[in-house]
Amino acid sequence: MNKWFLSAEIFSLIIILILILNFYERRWKNSAQRKLYQISLLTSTGAIALNIICVYMISLAWKIPLWVNLICNSAYFLLIVAVSTTIAYYLMCLLFEHIYIHTGLQKFKKILFLLYLFYVILILYNFHSGIIFYFDENRVYQRGPLINIGYVIMGIQLLMLIVFTLRNKKSISDPMRRVMRILPPVIVLLTIYQLIYPDVLFNGGIIVAVNIIIIINFQSRRIEQDTLTSSGNRRSFHEELTLRLGGHQQFQIIVAAIHQFGTINNRYGYRKGDDLLYEIAKWLEGIDALGQSFRLGNVEFALLVPYHGMVSARKLLDTIHQRFSMPWNVGSMQVVLNASFGELICADEPWNATDIMEFLNFSLSIAKERKDQVIRFDESVYRRMEQRSQVIKSMQNAIRENAFQVWYQPIYNCKTGKFDMAEALIRMKAPDGSDISPEVFIPLAELHGMMTEISQIVFQNVCQLLSETSSDLLDSVSVNLSMQQFMSKNLVSDIRHLLDEYPFQPERLKLELTERVLAEDLPHMRRVMSEIESLGVQFALDDFGTGYSNLSVVLDCSFSNIKLDRSLIQRYTDNERSSAIVNAMLDLFHRMNCQVIAEGVETKEQAEALIRQGADWIQGFYYAKPMPKEAFLTFINR
Repeated sequence: MNKWFLSAEIFSLIIILILILNFYERRWKNSAQRKLYQISLLTSTGAIALNIICVYMISLAWKIPLWVNLICNSAYFLLIVAVSTTIAYYLMCLLFEHIYIHTGLQKFKKILFLLYLFYVILILYNFHSGIIFYFDENRVYQRGPLINIGYVIMGIQLLMLIVFTLRNKKSISDPMRRVMRILPPVIVLLTIYQLIYPDVLFNGGIIVAVNIIIIINFQSRRIEQDTLTSSGNRRSFHEELTLRLGGHQQFQIIVAAIHQFGTINNRYGYRKGDDLLYEIAKWLEGIDALGQSFRLGNVEFALLVPYHGMVSARKLLDTIHQRFSMPWNVGSMQVVLNASFGELICADEPWNATDIMEFLNFSLSIAKERKDQVIRFDESVYRRMEQRSQVIKSMQNAIRENAFQVWYQPIYNCKTGKFDMAEALIRMKAPDGSDISPEVFIPLAELHGMMTEISQIVFQNVCQLLSETSSDLLDSVSVNLSMQQFMSKNLVSDIRHLLDEYPFQPERLKLELTERVLAEDLPHMRRVMSEIESLGVQFALDDFGTGYSNLSVVLDCSFSNIKLDRSLIQRYTDNERSSAIVNAMLDLFHRMNCQVIAEGVETKEQAEALIRQGADWIQGFYYAKPMPKEAFLTFINR
């Protein structure tokens, strides 16, 4: 009579039960692959438990009907190969996860089915032939000549996985590469051990080892998911792109950036806002069976799908665009989201994952400027991006080589008839000598954190100019401050250092702020303004009337000058309503003891009308355009 040692199998059963509990406690994303692995865990548990039962039944063979033993042992042999078949198919699905063309997966599936069908036929034939196992006349269990045919089938399955891995290395994720490096030698070694020591039942140990390796892979994949939506995160998106590109896959990406989402959180609460983000990710994931959704940022999502031609690509983009124009319902909350969209199609272009993410970011930035807020990345968008990159490089070189120029626009004093005030403006040239508009490079400088260095250049030049000129010739020079500059913790100390370094009266330096800057954090701005004013420096409010205007800002902050925006002045003499508004502002601000600067004056009629109405200062091309320092000094001296 055979004697087997069950301690390894019992221990394996305990471990597999722990793995099942761990699997169900973790909220992994529900998918076909997760269900497949769930089946492999359950069949693994059944196989180990059935093996233990069969051993006890064999030891009591003289008490149990022979047909019961035959059926139970046959069921065990079928189940143990079913486990290896399920795990092999699961692993192949993971290997094919980053490959859109699944013909190879279908072939593998057919081979697995045929192998298992062949094994089923052998088991059925075994009832009459005993080629795998049988019970002798004394009801003692005996091994047949093909007892190890199950190991042969497992070996074929493993070999197929190895061959596929070697052929498609570039399209296989790092976790799966690790699995395929560890799994084969572990299976081979444990199988050899079982064949050498057949009395020590160790099939359960092989199953447990395989499941532990796989579940570790699940753990690593869990880390790369967004915790809120269970979609992929930015890092997994980059990895996914790398794998798709490595396998020369053709794919379409659609990114969506939601605007002003903070208002939803403020109105409905952060929990409702999180629920809405979850619904968006869930909807995106369900659009295409082969699609994957990613949460790239707080309110930015990406959908990655196979590219099936321009017609289907346009249809998908239109579907997403139209969906976002409709209300989203989450419980009692119903909201319509404002979003911009970017699309990119990769059809074997020589890009890498980082390139694509930069393309998408740039596409979103210009999509916000379009009326429909949708942009497709193409050659024209790429050229714009290249131009922007050149501007950024030029700024970096200009900062490094101190190549920025500070120009000055004279401002006309309506009472004295002199140009005794000016505004400092930064200028930059491209490598070919052409001028780069401040409207182009200033936003890029703010976006890429270069405004602090640029503002230092402006302040240095302005303070030097003020120290070289008398207050009789040049009363004051104003410098614009951006949000990034104003939020700098070193702003006050930098200004104090400049005032110590250059000898001039502090009130001759004016700092211009827009209401958009103040609106970011008004209490903080007041504190900083108070510290700077204590040094003697004055403030002016710029661009009043641009749509951000709020009279309470003027009341709350002390401004020596108010600048009326050029949009009001352009129609001053041609439009009665514009004229009435400007005249009312002039009267109001004078009553508040604020001097008014009319900006953007381009005609004689505008200048004369503003002077008659009592404007204090006039700035515009009618009197003078911005000019370099030397030309400016010549101009005001003349």
